[in-house]
Parts: sequence; structure tokens; C-alpha cells
Amino acid sequence: MKFLMAIVLMLVFFGVKPMYADLDIKELTTKNGIKFWLVEERSLPFISLEMRFRGGTSMDDYESRGAINFMTSLLEEGSGSLNAMSFSQERDRIAASFEFDVGRDDLSVSAKFLSETRPKATELLRNALTKPRFDMEATERVRKQIISVIESDKKNPRKIAQSELLKLTFLDHLYSSSELGDKKTINSLKRDDLIRAHKISLNSDRVSIAIVGDIGEQEAIQMLEELLRDVPKSTKALPGRAASKFNLGMKVIDYPSPQSVVFFTLQGIKRTDPNFFDAFVMNHILGGAGFNSRLMKEIREKRGLTYSVSTSLTQYDNAELYLGMFQSSNEKVSIAIDILKKELLNMAENGVSDEELLGAKKFLIGAYPLRFDGNVRIAKILASMQFMGLSKDYIKSRNDKIRAIKSSDIALVAKKLLSFEDFTIVVVGKPEGL
Repeated sequence: MKFLMAIVLMLVFFGVKPMYADLDIKELTTKNGIKFWLVEERSLPFISLEMRFRGGTSMDDYESRGAINFMTSLLEEGSGSLNAMSFSQERDRIAASFEFDVGRDDLSVSAKFLSETRPKATELLRNALTKPRFDMEATERVRKQIISVIESDKKNPRKIAQSELLKLTFLDHLYSSSELGDKKTINSLKRDDLIRAHKISLNSDRVSIAIVGDIGEQEAIQMLEELLRDVPKSTKALPGRAASKFNLGMKVIDYPSPQSVVFFTLQGIKRTDPNFFDAFVMNHILGGAGFNSRLMKEIREKRGLTYSVSTSLTQYDNAELYLGMFQSSNEKVSIAIDILKKELLNMAENGVSDEELLGAKKFLIGAYPLRFDGNVRIAKILASMQFMGLSKDYIKSRNDKIRAIKSSDIALVAKKLLSFEDFTIVVVGKPEGL
């Protein structure tokens, strides 16, 4: 942490040129209308590709919950003429790397490969995206793995607390249930369910793409046209806005553990809200700055009630949360919760000091360039920016937005967000005094 801070201060005070300052982001479009961003980086002979398909596990049907996560886990388990082992061997032979992940709102595909093996890597990835085999052996093996995780989560206090909080908050929206599904739905899924999940999850008209590396404009266009040639357009509408509740008070779930896990949430703020950056800096000071946050100082450093406490602004496509969590011994957790409430109220009523604001600005502005530490991370950042609807100029304007924030701005957004009329807290353990 001290080393990171040293770098941050060097960037801020000595005017070191940010490593992202010269990023030449080209906005391009393929012949079939797919837009993407490209950064040519010729110093190393490899290419990073990042794709984010909108929808994610929220595209599941209630009766087949978990199908999209299940399907995603099988994308690298054989495609076209290659079974799971053959696919893995061919990928390793050309020194390529593919990662498939899915969240509540998106399915992401990350790929890295050498420039000289681009054609073969493109073909292999295209088959994974468009011709997954869903072989019985691989399907049953992955099914067992998912059920094992589901069973494990039932015994994990942190997972129990988080799951219950989302269930309370989102009512009957799919956000309220586990992306993994449950044992019953996973055991009931057939091959046809996986094929349907594949069809509605990977759509060429709902994808954000970034390419960074040793490749030119025309080569990149040709690569994407080949890669997405057989990826269908969407046939199922995206889910609607989630109805949310944030005024449910406290729920305690009895669980045999020496410590209690605490999750809490308030109404969040949209990424497009004019006051988002005010809330972003407020959160950094309150609970997002690690050991330097108010909550860490008050709950951990001064009183030793927890090892860690954190808060975050969480944006889903159809909901916004202000989330926080910590854990504390059963006999002291009620004290920690009282301090949490006191600090939230203090922030809402008094805002932040000029000293706190200056420190937060220095860190957030100075640390930003450290995110751009290689082609892979740059590709992820650029794809995420597109996914959130940000322009490529955001990279250069982001720090200016933070510099412009005043303590009065934070006072206003804190008063708006940190309201105990809209507050839900879940405690899992054997807490005393609650």
C-alpha cells in the first residue's frame, strides 16, 4: 500500500505524464455494422480482445434459473469437431487464452493470442462462440461442479447474507435469486435448455468490443467479421427495471458461527446521474478507501471490532445499490452496527472536511493511470466504457470531474443517499444484543 501511495504522489505532484494519455482509440465499424474500439500497440506481438454481451444471467427464465451460467461454463468444453480435451490442447498449442464469464447483466469473453496465430485463434474462438458441443460427459461434469458450489454457498455465512439481502431488496426480479440457480433447476436442465440459453446470451447487436495490440484497422475489421459471422442477433427482449425495496430494517439469520456477517444496502445512484462523481468520492471517504476510510478508522483501528469493512456504489442495468459489508464477533457486532449507523448519519448531516476531500482527490486522480498497465487491462477498461455508454474521451475527462468536486457537492449527495428511511441490514450468525 505504501508503494502504491508513493507512485500516486509522484504522479500527482511531479506531473508525470499518465501512461494512458497517448492512447489513440479508434472507433471503427465492421461491414455488418458492429462497432468496436481499437488501440494499436505494436511493441509486443500479441493481441487482447474483450467482448461484453449485454443481458447476462438476468436473461434466464424463472423455471430454468442458472441455465445461462451453466451454458457459459461449457463454452470452453468443446466446440465444432473438437471435444473438451482436443479444444484445450489446440488452444494451448497456439498459446492462446480464452476466458468466459457471466454476471447479472453481461456475458464477457476475454481472449489473448499471438499475432502470428491470429487466424487459428479466431477460428477456435468463433467455434466456441457459435458451435458449442454441450457433450454429455462435459455437461454432467460441469453440472456436478455447479451443484457443489451451490451446496457450499449454503454453508457460507457471507453468501447467505448477500443472498438474503438481494432477495429482500429485489422481490420477484431475477436479481433476487442466485445466478447459479438451485439444485432443483440445475438437475432439471436439458441440452435444449443450454442451446436456448446460448442463443439468447450471445447476440451481435448487443456486444461491446475492444481490441488492443499488434493489429491494424483493416485486420481488426476482418477478424471481427470472421469471428462474429455466425453470431445471431437478439430474439429476446432485455429484462425490465427492477422494483426495489430499501426500507426493511434489520433481519437476523441464526447461524452457528463465532462471528456475525453483516451486509447492508441503501438506494444507490445511476452512473449517468449528474451527481455520480460526488457520490463516488463520498463513498471513497466513507468506506471505499481501505484502511484510510472513515469506517475502517472508527470500527477497526479505534475499537478493533472488525478486520475489514467496505462500501461500494453498485450499478446494475436495472437497479442501483449502495452496498456495504463487514463481520465482527457475535458479542461485539451490535456495537459495530451502532457505529456504522452513527458514521452514516454523521456523513449525511456534516459531509466531509476539506482535508478529507483533498486527500481523496489526490489518491483517486493519481491512482487512475495505474489501471492502464498493459494491453489486457486496457481492453477490459475500453469494453466496459462502451458497455456503460461512455465516450472514449472519458479517459481524459474523468480526473477533471473529480478535481471539480466541492465539499458542498458531497454534502448534498450524502444527505440524499444516506437516509435511514431507506436502509436494510442482514446479519448472519449468533449476534448478541440485537
